[in-house]
Amino acid sequence: MKRVFSLLVAAVMVCLAAMPAAAVDYGCSIDTVSDAVYLENLDSGITVFEKNADAKMSPASTTKVMTYIVVAENVPDFDGTMVEVTAEALSTLDPESSIMGLEAHIGESFSVRDLLYGLMVPSGNDAALVLADFVGHGIDGFVNLMNRKAAQLGCEGTHFVSPHGLYDANHYSTARDMATITKYAMEKDGFMEIVNTTRYTPALFEQPIETTNYLIDSSQKGGYYYYPYAKGIKTGFTDEAGRCLISSAERDGYRYLCVALGAEYSYVDEINYAMLDTAELYDWALDNLSNQVVYSSTEPVRNIGVAYKWGDYRTDLVPASEIVTLLPNGYDTALVSVTEDCAGAVEAPVTAGEKVGTLTVYYDGEKIGSTDIVTSEDIDRDETNYLAHVIVDFCRDHFIVLLIVVLLLIGIIIMASVSRRRRRIEREKRRYR
Repeated sequence: MKRVFSLLVAAVMVCLAAMPAAAVDYGCSIDTVSDAVYLENLDSGITVFEKNADAKMSPASTTKVMTYIVVAENVPDFDGTMVEVTAEALSTLDPESSIMGLEAHIGESFSVRDLLYGLMVPSGNDAALVLADFVGHGIDGFVNLMNRKAAQLGCEGTHFVSPHGLYDANHYSTARDMATITKYAMEKDGFMEIVNTTRYTPALFEQPIETTNYLIDSSQKGGYYYYPYAKGIKTGFTDEAGRCLISSAERDGYRYLCVALGAEYSYVDEINYAMLDTAELYDWALDNLSNQVVYSSTEPVRNIGVAYKWGDYRTDLVPASEIVTLLPNGYDTALVSVTEDCAGAVEAPVTAGEKVGTLTVYYDGEKIGSTDIVTSEDIDRDETNYLAHVIVDFCRDHFIVLLIVVLLLIGIIIMASVSRRRRRIEREKRRYR
């Protein structure tokens, strides 16, 4: 019985250790339809809302964000690199899936840039296959590059088997991993321009290709999904994956990234709940969260003593910079706490701005920022005071040596005194003989 109890306790401890650390509660009460959601403030890197963010999900065509990355990192010239459309590259294409229309152009060549537009704007699976075949010297080689990059980015919950994301049980990712991948892609050449495009006409095409992201296109679906602050990025859908959407939004200097995966889709009402969830989350974040100064740079941290000055000389320590972080508007200041790790005193001379420690600020028990603790003024050293301290310190540090020297001197003095006395006595004896 004891052994069973011990095993149960051990199992519980392992589970607790595996659980993610608690995060600041930003007060989002939105009941999202999407099975997995991740919302991050891009300016601070703070996750303000998540739901099943580490659950393995089918990412559908949001996979193409990684496809873009691999192409961008292996093709230095988007415009000058031409790729021929071959029947072999399109041999596995599902004709019922989303395409840009390359089957009508077999034997013709397109620039990598045109194909990237075809990949990201209408979510062309044909563009994904042609690019993957060209860059990876075959689809398998390209998928290997995708998984290698995912591992490099630290995406432990991700595994790809195709460049387009059509359903496969071994093709999965997480909302958090897809956010990591997307943030990386956002720094790549042309990415944000392409994913924020609503219409584009590739060379050899008579009609433009159109975006599947209705958040950025007011002309689609009567503007029902249009969100004026949205910037790109990629949609996804299969029957198994549900509606998926990765997007970004910006308003009043605040930038957000949202990943919504696994939103159910009804063919009856044709409502894309991933888009509705995303817009609602953006509205909540932009309306209710803002940067707050939780510790001012002019607020003294501590008043401490200064060595090598006469009298009880003291000085203020201050933060090197103010601590600003994203918090709910009207946040509870009682939930803010501070810890200081710094010296109890400083030694003159002191220059204003010298680091003497670290200040860490917590909100509701979670670390939200830190800054150096620095001196607030220049302070000269009193040289006589310093000399006195040097002498005292030397005597203290060399007490045994000094004691021996003093005892030796005393002994020498005593011996000299005894010797003089003996000589005086001898002289007196000789005088009376």
